[in-house]
Amino acid sequence: MKLSFAALSVATLVLLPAAYAADAKFTDCIAMQKQVSAALETAQPGSQTDEARTQADTARTFCASRLYAQGVAHYSKALQLLGKG
Repeated sequence: MKLSFAALSVATLVLLPAAYAADAKFTDCIAMQKQVSAALETAQPGSQTDEARTQADTARTFCASRLYAQGVAHYSKALQLLGKG
C-alpha cells in the first residue's frame, strides 16, 4: 500500500509540470486568437484577409486538438497576412 501511494505521489509530481506547460501554451492560443480577431475586425476585405481567416480557422482547430504550437504558428501566419506580425 505504501509503495502504491509513493508511486502515485511521484507520478503526480512528474505530471504536474506538464499540465502547467499545457496551460501556458493554451493561453498562448487564446492570446493569439484575440490578436487575430482584432486585426480581422479592422482589415480591409481582400484575398489576404480571406487567407488570414483560413489560417485562423486552422489555428483554432489545432488549438482545440491541444496542438498548441501548430495553432500559434497559424495565428502568427494570419497576423503576417494582415500586416500585424
